[in-house]
Amino acid sequence: MLLVYTVVVFTCWFLNCIHCRSIHHGSSSLVHTRLGDIQGIRKKVDDTIVNAYLGVPFAKPPLKSKRFLLPEMVEPWKLWMATSPSPSCYSTPDSVFPNFPGAEMWNPPNKTTSEDCLRLNIWVPRIHDGNVMVWIYGGGFFSGSPSLDLYDGSTLAARKHVIVVNINYRLGPFGFLYFGPDTDVPGNVGLADQQLALRWIYENIDSFGGDNTKITLFGESAGAASVTSHLFAPDSFPYFQNIIIMSGTMINPWATKGTDMMLEISMRLATELDCIDDAKDPNMKTVIKCLQERENHMIQQAAENISAFYMLPMTFPFVPVSEDKHFLKGNLFTKFQKRDFKKDVNVFVGTMKDEGTYWLPYYVASKDTGFKFNHTISADDPANAAYTNQDQYENALKLFSPYFGNSLLVEQAFFNFYKQIINNKNDTEKRRDGVARFLGDFFFTCAVLEFADTLAENIDGSTYMYYFTKRSSANSWPKWMGAMHGYEIEYVFGQPFRRSTEYAPSLQDEEMKFSDKVMDYWTNFAKKSKPDDDWPMYNTISREAVILADSSSGRRVAKDVHGLSCRILDEAEETLTNGQFLVHLSLTVSRKFT
Repeated sequence: MLLVYTVVVFTCWFLNCIHCRSIHHGSSSLVHTRLGDIQGIRKKVDDTIVNAYLGVPFAKPPLKSKRFLLPEMVEPWKLWMATSPSPSCYSTPDSVFPNFPGAEMWNPPNKTTSEDCLRLNIWVPRIHDGNVMVWIYGGGFFSGSPSLDLYDGSTLAARKHVIVVNINYRLGPFGFLYFGPDTDVPGNVGLADQQLALRWIYENIDSFGGDNTKITLFGESAGAASVTSHLFAPDSFPYFQNIIIMSGTMINPWATKGTDMMLEISMRLATELDCIDDAKDPNMKTVIKCLQERENHMIQQAAENISAFYMLPMTFPFVPVSEDKHFLKGNLFTKFQKRDFKKDVNVFVGTMKDEGTYWLPYYVASKDTGFKFNHTISADDPANAAYTNQDQYENALKLFSPYFGNSLLVEQAFFNFYKQIINNKNDTEKRRDGVARFLGDFFFTCAVLEFADTLAENIDGSTYMYYFTKRSSANSWPKWMGAMHGYEIEYVFGQPFRRSTEYAPSLQDEEMKFSDKVMDYWTNFAKKSKPDDDWPMYNTISREAVILADSSSGRRVAKDVHGLSCRILDEAEETLTNGQFLVHLSLTVSRKFT
């Protein structure tokens, strides 16, 4: 009898242990961590209880004498009231198209920012299996926030039973000023912020019921580039097992600058702010102290002046430096060439069909190039159709000639190629969409594909790819702009469930079904290292990507997405003075493209 009783008790204990993580926080939103207690807030999402811990600090405030410096782990506390979302790090909100939803959706809540911003937003559903998904937001390393409504992790957590953590990091000059590897401002402190946040999660997520051996990083654009940066940062290796790369990597043209360029830009900032005591031999400690004493709005304005007068289109002045001693611990591109990166990882990677269209009204809009957007009238008014004549088409592409050494040969080749790559009905649409396709290929898609190829051939884990072609019915930009950069995020975070009225009434059910499927793919990958059972593994021969178009169509696979145009761009970079480039181009433009 005693034996039976013992077996029963042991069995009950064992079963409870299996589920202890699932019910660990079911009765209270108070958690006990190594740093102190954290009081969150409870909310009900789709009949599921979710505990939200908003604005949890992971680093000491980077203020005054700590401005521009590497982050330090936060000091312990007795009780932290985690009831307000993380402040957005200091930046300038987008004001190009005021009150236009397609622009305002990316601005910080209430357009308020702060230097005291190194905090986390955490969502823990009552039922989960310990998997943790860590979101790193994008914004060109000069803008963004973990607290956008778009990034609200409650629906993803509730519907798919994962813990969601949004991290923050310093932006612009506050995160990426660089005065040399042996100074107090060695660059990449924004990436070091991320690394410290990952360490905090690794060391403390068990207090929330999370499992630090089940951590997936995911991010979009500069957030995706950030995700890939941790593949090259040895100190980050223990903190994650899977990564999801959405439209960006550290080898994209806008993601990094070399040490000489970053030093030149940083010295220019110091000059603008009258912090250079001796132009020939400046005392760096004095320069740094001077900048630490300047008002943050003055620093931000100086950075914007540099961006306006010294940068090429689609580049940003303060971004990660490609070589350092503390984060990358070497040169990024040397490591990439030598395949010196984290190998024990699984990868889910993808791009949008129309990566380039979002940037046209911001970087290519003028009388000479077209693409002017009037946000005060209907987005689909004919005035916003951006029909492009031949002169505007050529002028638009010429803006990017400096990236190719101002080669007339390459210019002419692109004029011919990108006008023919689009199968639209008339020439004005072909030219318009050709410019968009060039921007998308050169600044986003092709580098992502190159990165995916390299990972697929060198990591120990598996690589999977998606190609996102669905346009959201909530998208307020003109319809011709298609499946735009950044517009997969709303489906990943389940926005159609939280903001259903923003979608076309006749499509709301379809939008929710599609979002549910996308959330399945992302969380399946986090849990099982595979987005779906019959999702083909990516390789460099067939280069298969699953097309994400809608919830009703069957599984469709694209092969060699944008492959031809990416090979053309590669040849343009490698053979600028080789006449064979044009010969090859003339033989390929008549083929059918993806």
